[in-house]
Amino acid sequence: MKSLILKGKNATERVSSGVFGFDDLINGGFRPNTVNVILGDIGTGKSSFSWHFIGHDETPVIYMSLEEDLDQIRQEALSLGLTTIEEKIKKNQLYFIAAFTEISINSTSGEIAQNFFNIELPQRMNDFKKISEKFGGLKIIIDPLTPLLFEIGELKFQRESINRIFRSLRSIGTTVVTLEKGFGEQLVKIPLFLADSVIDLDFLGLGSIYNRTLTVKKFRGSSHSEKPVPLLFEKGTGLKVLTQ
Repeated sequence: MKSLILKGKNATERVSSGVFGFDDLINGGFRPNTVNVILGDIGTGKSSFSWHFIGHDETPVIYMSLEEDLDQIRQEALSLGLTTIEEKIKKNQLYFIAAFTEISINSTSGEIAQNFFNIELPQRMNDFKKISEKFGGLKIIIDPLTPLLFEIGELKFQRESINRIFRSLRSIGTTVVTLEKGFGEQLVKIPLFLADSVIDLDFLGLGSIYNRTLTVKKFRGSSHSEKPVPLLFEKGTGLKVLTQ
């Protein structure tokens, strides 16, 4: 079995992001049992990043979606030439949860998110812990977390809710969470503060290799690159970070 944990020079155990070139920026990969936020506007590659994180290893993945069903996500990933989702499905290693499918059609996306994270997710935690213990690790993807933030406008309650969610996620595995940037700094302030790392994706429209960039804004407990680096989309490869 190929482990998802990497060990780099001067690095502790790491969990690979799956994105070509990115792990070089963060000393070998994500730290195990952390929550890592991928921040960006629409079309910057947030979901694509999460598809890479699924990986080609034997580690099971829990994929939580608040906006799309599995067929939509599979088609979008395959359009980039990414096969990670198909591979995990064939191996029965992908646990896909479309939170919106179990709520009334009259519910808002925020109400759906709040119900999922405050009721459904805690009910599933024991099952997730058993999976993590059985396989020696677990990867979790939440794409996106933004609807929950819309519903919980009061900062105090938002902080309590997000803090509780992040603690639960850290207890069962390593998590990638996507967040929309375009709704203002105030909306995403709490999850960015509570996250273990923040990866900022930008579309600059410069028409060069710096048309799209990736910047590691925060990475607790480890050294990391702090400068913007070019981010490319390539058919078959998907996202590719240029580090040189």
